[in-house]
Amino acid sequence: MGKLKQVYNSIIEKHFQDKKRRMLAWTALFFAVLLLILSSHFVPARTNWEVGRVSTQDVQADRYLTFVDEAGTLDRQQEALESFQDIYKIDLEKFNSITITDISDSFATLEEIAVASRNQAEVTTVDKIALLHDAFAFTLEADEWAALANLSEADIQWLYERGIDYAINVMSKGVAQADLESAREKIALSISNDKYITGAEEKFLQAVIEDVNLYPTYVLDAEATAEKKSEILATVEPEKITVQKGELVVRKGEILTERQATILHQLGYSQSASPGVVVLGLAILIAMMMVVVRAFMMHFTPKIYRDEKQIVLLMLLIAATIFLYDLFLSLTLSSIADRAAQVGYLIPVAMGTMLITILLDVRLGLVADIILAIFVGMYTESSAFAVVALIGGLVGSLGVATLGQRSDISRTALSISATNACLIIGLGMVQNQTPDVVAFGVIFGIFNGLISSIFTMGVLPYLENIFGITTSIKLLELANPNQPLLKRLMTEAPGTYHHCIMVGNLGEAAADAIGANGLEVRLGAYYHDIGKLKRPYFFAENQFSGNNPHNNMTPQLSHLIITSHVKDGIEMAKEAKLPPIIIQMIAQHHGDSLVSFFYAKAKETDPQTKERDFRYEQPKPQTKEAAILMMADTVEAAVRSKKDATPGQIEGFIRTLIKAKLNDGQFDECELTFRDLDLIATAFTRVINGIYHKRIEYPPQANELLKLQEGQEKA
Repeated sequence: MGKLKQVYNSIIEKHFQDKKRRMLAWTALFFAVLLLILSSHFVPARTNWEVGRVSTQDVQADRYLTFVDEAGTLDRQQEALESFQDIYKIDLEKFNSITITDISDSFATLEEIAVASRNQAEVTTVDKIALLHDAFAFTLEADEWAALANLSEADIQWLYERGIDYAINVMSKGVAQADLESAREKIALSISNDKYITGAEEKFLQAVIEDVNLYPTYVLDAEATAEKKSEILATVEPEKITVQKGELVVRKGEILTERQATILHQLGYSQSASPGVVVLGLAILIAMMMVVVRAFMMHFTPKIYRDEKQIVLLMLLIAATIFLYDLFLSLTLSSIADRAAQVGYLIPVAMGTMLITILLDVRLGLVADIILAIFVGMYTESSAFAVVALIGGLVGSLGVATLGQRSDISRTALSISATNACLIIGLGMVQNQTPDVVAFGVIFGIFNGLISSIFTMGVLPYLENIFGITTSIKLLELANPNQPLLKRLMTEAPGTYHHCIMVGNLGEAAADAIGANGLEVRLGAYYHDIGKLKRPYFFAENQFSGNNPHNNMTPQLSHLIITSHVKDGIEMAKEAKLPPIIIQMIAQHHGDSLVSFFYAKAKETDPQTKERDFRYEQPKPQTKEAAILMMADTVEAAVRSKKDATPGQIEGFIRTLIKAKLNDGQFDECELTFRDLDLIATAFTRVINGIYHKRIEYPPQANELLKLQEGQEKA
């Protein structure tokens, strides 16, 4: 790993001293690599694969492929519909609204001429006959016109109802478009056979029926017909074409059939697709993806966005995961194509999302999951594979978001496997897959979770070392008391060791209260005072004999010794190759605080003593975690000196200590808020009162029994 870092430092930084230029170079490299990976899959061959042309090469299928043959499926559907007849229904709407209305209008005209004008003395029968001639286009004899002109209102109403009844009787049974004339004849025949209708009345009624427009009453029921067709088509199984991996699709010199051309198109050989257009399209997709991720990082993960190595790591993990797509899709895991095609469920998107979440940030893991799932859908042309990749990756990312130990990855693997299995069963039901195909998909989905966890655990330590990232797993390993520095602290400076443990308890509780990284604070606390190992007896917690060497030293020398433990701790941490985050917390846990005890002592002998000469020469806390460590360190050491203090007094003392650090400007460079400080003080108080609570005094009889029991145990 050290050699890789040297290569990075000697080559990259040598040629790209400016960070912006380096980031531009990394971005361009990532873009080119991703474009190359995707182009190898999506860019078609330049051969023209038209039906009827001669193949210029042998073509083998590079993967298992099952797809619906649209032409064959259409033929099956047409066969199923051959015996189907459209569904008709009786619909009298147009007949009632138009035909009946026209008949009514004719009779209304007859009534107006024959009846309404009867009361007018100047209107004679001759006049009425003339009016009837003008109103109606048909021809009648003079006596017939006269008979009509002298009809009463009741006669006209009776004749109208008879005609309507005959028309409705015929049309209500359902008359198709082709049978309209026959229906008209039936109505006319019914009128002719009516012995109660006179000659003039019959001719008038026949003429009206002949003149009106008849509309079909037996019409197509479009809704019912479409519904029935859909039911029939739903029973038609799509015709599928299955291609085995390695199957010879077409030989060189062979004339392409329609089936071969369809298979070649599905495999990515398209005679209409231009490689340049495909590459340009992929370039646009990649560029858009990079723009979206960049915007997301600027707003939600600015620290990672400003960290070159972490951005490079993100690019590497996304590119590596996509690179694996072709590898897994090319696996031959069954001789039956439908089963083997389920290999898309093996694509380990969850591996990429888990690594990004553990090494970088859970929010980036979720964004990467969406991007990787989209590419799965593009690669496989299957929404099912994309759905399983998306949700499985989501479960993986959320499962390791609060990683506490390596076994959490194994538990997350089981969650991914179970999730994949449920999704695949559900999708199989939706897609009407056979049980054996679904079973193979479930097996692949389960293995997906296991493979993702194995890859994650195997790759994680290397990525941690190469990119200098400290994960929670690494921190947990450092918390082991058998770590060399902690073991030395336990034996050579037991007082300091106990102090570090107590500071860790305080710090973790406070960090949890404000949403900071409690594990990071605890580990910082464990190692923050390792510099005291060089001179343990110069620190009060390790002076068990009661002799204080500082009594015989000048305040200046004591200050130098006390403050040197930070520099010594940094050197020891670097020699032990502790993570940078621990080294930073060691350096910042005192900031540039004043060593007030020795400063006051120096002022007694020399009033001109300057405060800056008795301060630590280290940076102030840069993170919430470092600031919490500073406060926990101060509080633990100071509260130990308070004897018989009440809980209220302890809380007041803690808040005074925190306020003093605030007023001294120690929190100026971190992101702590006043609300955070209040929550931290409350957490400190709760833990301190739990540790230093008053114990119940045993009565004399109980003490005698305890002494007797101790004597028996010794005997």
